[in-house]
Amino acid sequence: MRYKFKPDYIMDKHSGETAGENHSLLKKIELENLLSRAKIRDKTALDEICRRFDGMVVNLASSFYIEGYTLEDMVQEGRLSLIKAVYKYDMNSKYHFSTYAAAAVKKNFYSKIRNSIKRKFCCSLYSITEDGIRFIDTLKSDEDIEEYLILGQQYDELWRAVGELSDKEKSAVVWYYMWEASLKEYALSQKISYKAAAARKRRAVTRLKDIMNSAG
Repeated sequence: MRYKFKPDYIMDKHSGETAGENHSLLKKIELENLLSRAKIRDKTALDEICRRFDGMVVNLASSFYIEGYTLEDMVQEGRLSLIKAVYKYDMNSKYHFSTYAAAAVKKNFYSKIRNSIKRKFCCSLYSITEDGIRFIDTLKSDEDIEEYLILGQQYDELWRAVGELSDKEKSAVVWYYMWEASLKEYALSQKISYKAAAARKRRAVTRLKDIMNSAG
């Protein structure tokens, strides 16, 4: 289930003014109070911050894929990143905590993706073939080794390209190609028709190819 954020303010249609302006200020002050308390290990304050930002964490976790991780694993990683962000956040920063927290969660996911790719290619490079020979020893020249390593680099570039997609395009790529869910399952999760899901996937793949080609 995907979480949706409520707007930071409510528009007063009668007066034509932003009725929630003062409310937003109060929410900001309240969050700063919670952050200050959480930084000194106030568990109640930390729990409340985690509750408020859990929707953001779940949404981000469902937009990434790391080999060997379940969606729940991803959510837990995101929650840990959020807690670390609480302790590292500079209260005098010009950036709002929500912006900082989202960036911290994404940075952690990208870091784990890079490490996963490097580990996968490093391990496979030194893996033993059926003849008992290391794969790296079967490569005939330095050029072959370089070509193999470039392949690993392309995976890294692919993930960066995925990061440039819109949220909807990214979700289509992750659900269909990474989580290996059917288009029917994806359509149900997004509450859209099968036809709309298929069209979104095609647009996402086309745009992904364009991004990769322009980068090359």
